[in-house]
This record gives sequence, structure tokens and C-alpha cells, in this order.
Amino acid sequence: MDTTASIDQWMEQHRDWLVGLCSRLIAIPSENRPPHGLERDVQHLFRQELEALGFQVDLYELDEVEGLREHPAYWPGRDYTDRPNLWAHKPGSGGGRSLLFSGHADVVIGSHAGQYPPYQPTITGNRLYGRGSNDMKGGMAAALLAFYYLQQHDVQLKGDLAFESVVDEEMGGANGTLAGRLRGHHADAAIIPEPTNLRVCTSHLGGVTWRITVHGKGGMGFGGEELCNPIYGIARIVTEIERYHTELGDAPAGTPGPVPGTKPNVVLSLIRAGHFDPGASDGIPESCMLELWLECYPGQTLEELEATFAARIRALCAEPGMRPYRVEWEQVTRFIPGTVADTGLAGVLAGALSEEGHPPLQAEMSPFACDAFMFNEYSPTPAVICGPVGENAHASDEFVDVDSLLKLARAYIETILQWCGETKPANG
Repeated sequence: MDTTASIDQWMEQHRDWLVGLCSRLIAIPSENRPPHGLERDVQHLFRQELEALGFQVDLYELDEVEGLREHPAYWPGRDYTDRPNLWAHKPGSGGGRSLLFSGHADVVIGSHAGQYPPYQPTITGNRLYGRGSNDMKGGMAAALLAFYYLQQHDVQLKGDLAFESVVDEEMGGANGTLAGRLRGHHADAAIIPEPTNLRVCTSHLGGVTWRITVHGKGGMGFGGEELCNPIYGIARIVTEIERYHTELGDAPAGTPGPVPGTKPNVVLSLIRAGHFDPGASDGIPESCMLELWLECYPGQTLEELEATFAARIRALCAEPGMRPYRVEWEQVTRFIPGTVADTGLAGVLAGALSEEGHPPLQAEMSPFACDAFMFNEYSPTPAVICGPVGENAHASDEFVDVDSLLKLARAYIETILQWCGETKPANG
């Protein structure tokens, strides 16, 4: 195979190819808007690119997958009309290990609050801005650049090479990922190119989203009726959530996976009260609600979260000052368990990313939840998470570092060659 220097040279020569592909992916607003989604056009673009790279490509509807809706891991309430999954496959000659790159086509709703419009990809220095650039169209484009290199150099692999783009990963979905597993799309190992800042993650956090609604007595009280402002009630709950977040400690003893430096997060993402338009609020609202995402370590269960966090909030709601309010709880997303992958692929990928003259990279835990649990819990394919450098995922002005995409693609090439094996060496 080529030397690392020659691969780097080829990568730099194809920077514009990578940025162009990533920009075309970003320009498609493949938003997840539960229960619906707009992933179709991105899937057709992936199909076009992968067929040009010599892959056998299959677009399939989730409703075609036998047993999907009956599976215990299926999350109900989604509409998959015109939201196909994509599976692409290039058979090897035999005798090698198979490798799958799995990513999600959907993005969270684009924010127009920042400097850069979400679906007008913009290059500023080494940054490519746009919704999905970091999470996770950049990493998926890096995988396709690696495939392009292998095609250009006429590399023949022993093991099978596969790529999938699933729908409905955001917002606690993951039914698209489950569909691929039930369809028999397995490999000896998988790489999920979620943004990890070029860290190799063999485990990931879990989590769940809850909605808490406080009901009071609204109005203006002109008739002398006693009012009860639910905003005051929700404020007490918010204060308790902040205390809980501040008091979160280290991982419990026996937590599986590498955990140093990784702690679960508590994301209070939405507070809303009343139905007034700004400037026209002229009374106490009837209710106030919040939504929060609460994370946990691998091995922790939903029941354990309910026994700690939820029990703490419910205890607060039983105090005298909260008795005038009626408080409701609702689980908004599925509970995503944190999981751990046990595979030699992690060492191969870490070796490809390690800098010469520096200690080899060590496996880490990703500081977020993702659909890797569908692989690690419901398939024979262990999934390692490794993707580019970037910032502002799920926020305004999301960007990916282009140099990191090139480094990632080079590491993907070296990993593919070592993991799958070569029948015919690269033609440099």
C-alpha cells in the first residue's frame, strides 16, 4: 500500500472533492421532524455517489422490514412514508473481515439564529459551516473519500466493505438503525462517524428526554379568585434540576467501558408557559412545561434514573409549597442505554489515528448517546464511534474542521486495509 505521506498528498489533492460532497449533503435540509422526516433526497444523493464508487446499493422502506414494529426495541409513533434507508455493499474476495460504516441521514431542525444560514454551506478558513456538517454528514463524506481512494488505486479487499445511511436517528429515534439489523445487514465490526474529535470511542452514554408540566390557576383575578402561577412552580423544579446537575459525581464502581473524564449531562432545553404572543401577555398562564435530556452511564437503567432523578423531583413536588400545583410527567423519547463494544477494530483505528512519536490513542467513552446501542445490544456487530472535529452540533453555526475530515479519511483507509485485508495491493 501507499505510504502515509503519499496518502496524505492524495487527500490534500482531493480536498475540494470532499468539501464539495459535504456541501451538497449539507444543502439538503434532511430534518427530522417527529413523527415525520425529510431524509429522502440525501439518501438519493448517497445512492448516486456510492454507485459511482462501485457499490451495490439498495434503498428500502422501513415498512418492508419484517418484524420491525413488533420488535421490543421499536419506538412507536413515527411515520416512515418516503423515508428510505440506504444499504451499500462491495463484496470482498474472501478470507478477510467485513467492515460497515453506519451513519444517519437526518439532522436536527436548522437554526437561523447564528451568522451562517444552516443550509447554505460556507467555508471560512478551515471550517465548513452548515447544519449536519459535524453531526454527521462530514464523517460520512470522509468515509466516501476513503472509498474513492480505494477505487482510484484499484485496491481489492478480502473482506466485504459496506456503508449504510439510516433515517430517524435524532430525537431518540434509532428505528432506522434497528431496521438494518433486522434486515440482516451485519459485519464483523462497524464504525459510526459521529463527531468525537478524532477520538476512538468503544462506549457511549445513554439517556432519555422527559417533559414536566406544571398546572396552576391562570387569569388576572379580577373577580377575587385565588390564582396560582405555574411559572413559580416550574422555577422551583428548575432550581432542583440545577442542584442535581451540580452534584453529579463520578461513575459508579463497576461501570463498564472507559469512563475517565466523561460525565453524564443534564440538558434543560425548553421552557414554555401560556399561549400569549410576545408583547400581548396580560395574565397568569394556566400551565408551564419544560423538557430536559438526562444522560447516564453504560449499565444504568431507566428504572435507576427514575429512582434517583425522578424520585428527587417528585419529592420536591410533594412539599407544601408545591401542593397548589398539579404536576405531570411524560417520557418524550425512548430510553437509550449506554453500551460498550468489544472489538479489535478499536485498536486498529486508534493505531491509524495515533501521531508518530506520541503514545498510542486509548479507547474512550463518547460524551453523548447515539444509535450504537442498536448494534451492541441487538446485533452481532460491535460498533466503534469515531468521527471528526467540530463544534455547535444541534446549535447555530455548526461547523466541521476540514483538516480533521482529511485525517479521518486517511485513518479510515488504513483501517479498512488492515481490517479487511488486501488481495491486490494499492496501485500507487
